[in-house]
Amino acid sequence: MTLTLRRGFNITTIFLVLMTFVPVALISTPVHAAVTESQMIAPGQNASTKREINELKVRRALENKIVAEKLMSHGLTKEEVSLKINEMSDEQVHQIASLTDRIPAGGDGAVAVIVTLLVIAALVLLIIFLWKRI
Repeated sequence: MTLTLRRGFNITTIFLVLMTFVPVALISTPVHAAVTESQMIAPGQNASTKREINELKVRRALENKIVAEKLMSHGLTKEEVSLKINEMSDEQVHQIASLTDRIPAGGDGAVAVIVTLLVIAALVLLIIFLWKRI
């Protein structure tokens, strides 16, 4: 009989803890956004023309690991691409700069997916462990 009462007490405790923390976790803070100037892409360098801004965007994209690997797979180096950028027209540089916005900023996100799966697995194991102890 005491086992039944203890089990009911543990389930009630878990239920109360969940009912207390779940609504608190759903509260979100407001997000504030602001419009920035295009000069913000290169705060250390003062680019005066649109072409210079676009060239800076392309050169920053060349520093990305994913882009560098793609260039190497096509047999190009960063130096060769830089020389070709200097030979391009303003429209071509702008077109490439607009494509750089599609490059993921943080990489491919594989690490985040793996960490998320590990956290979920740990939570499931913790719940199973606690359930067996009840």
